[in-house]
Parts: sequence; C-alpha cells; structure tokens
Amino acid sequence: SNPAANRTFKLPGADGSAGQFLKTDGSGALSFATPLSWIEHADFDFASTASNAITTTGIPSTARMVKINVFRIKHSATQVPYLRIGSSSGMHATGYTDIGTWRESSDSGATSGRGIRQTVGWAPFHWDFNNNTNRYSGHVELNRIGSTRWTYFSSIDVGYPANNNTQYINHMHGHNETFNATLDRVSLYMASGNFTEGYATILSLS
Repeated sequence: SNPAANRTFKLPGADGSAGQFLKTDGSGALSFATPLSWIEHADFDFASTASNAITTTGIPSTARMVKINVFRIKHSATQVPYLRIGSSSGMHATGYTDIGTWRESSDSGATSGRGIRQTVGWAPFHWDFNNNTNRYSGHVELNRIGSTRWTYFSSIDVGYPANNNTQYINHMHGHNETFNATLDRVSLYMASGNFTEGYATILSLS
C-alpha cells in the first residue's frame, strides 16, 4: 500500500500445491500454506437404511472442529440419543458432563437438564427428550482445545409429524473430564432401537 517504502518480499523456492496460498511471516518471507477446509466423512439416509448410530472413524489428528448435522431424524425406541468420542483405542466411556436447556415455542421460560460424569456419553438433544415421535434438526459441534481436550455445543429444534404444531428449541453444552487422546472417531448412537427417518452428515475442519 506504500510503494515508496520499497518493500522486498522473498518468494518460496518451490511451487506450492493446488489450492494453497501465500502467507507472510511478517518479516518479508513468503511461504505456501493450506487453508482450513471441511472434510465430509459420512452421510446417512435413515429412511433408506435404518441404523443405531451416526458414526465415523478416521477423523484426522489435525481436526480443530467436528460437526454432526441432522435433519428430521427419528428413532424407533423411547430412548435418549447419546454422543461419544474416541481414539484409535475405541470409544471413550467415562467423564461426559453436560448441561443445557429446552423451551417450547409457547413458553416464556426455559427448562434445564444436565448429566454429570456419565459413562453413556453426552445427550446433545437434551436429557429430557426421548420420545420416539420426536424429529430432531440442527447441529452438534465439537471443538478441540490444545491437542486432546474437547468440548461440545448443540443447537437442535425438535418437531413432530406434519399434523402437530408443537415445537421446541434445545441447547446443550458439555466437555469430557477424562478424555486425553487424539480423537479420531465420534458416534451419536441409540442404546436401543434405530434411527429410522431423516438425514445426517459428519464433517471435520482441518
């Protein structure tokens, strides 16, 4: 922006890769860098193939965020859907702590619920919601702190079949007190029954 300053920038000695960009170190040296990008790991159509889990493995160790998007998913059993994280050793089974609220569209206040040091996992759709008529839409977002610690946040709207106008908005926040490994898998699962309707996608940001 100031040609009179006669700035000098040192270009990299080799070509970058497709999609990379040039960045500066603040001292005139330029290098190629790869921008953060979303990777889609799995997608599900439960009307076509029922399953008891929205799950994937192989999430890269560089992932800063993992997101599960859901659209009107329904489960067959009267059961709270649970969320677990894991490493190459398998799914982690301790230390899940979360708290959140739900509110019906006609309510002026919110109702809270929590799970403390659970072994089954977090309840990203809220601990109070287990009816097999529920349709859940929204997202669950996991964020890495440091190299091995994770928190999560969810924002879910809960509806019913088309002839029912009742609707809820649910928010949950949580962390795991004991997980201390490189995350490479997540699973939103039913302890009994299956997901039988709706769609889901799992992505990570690296």
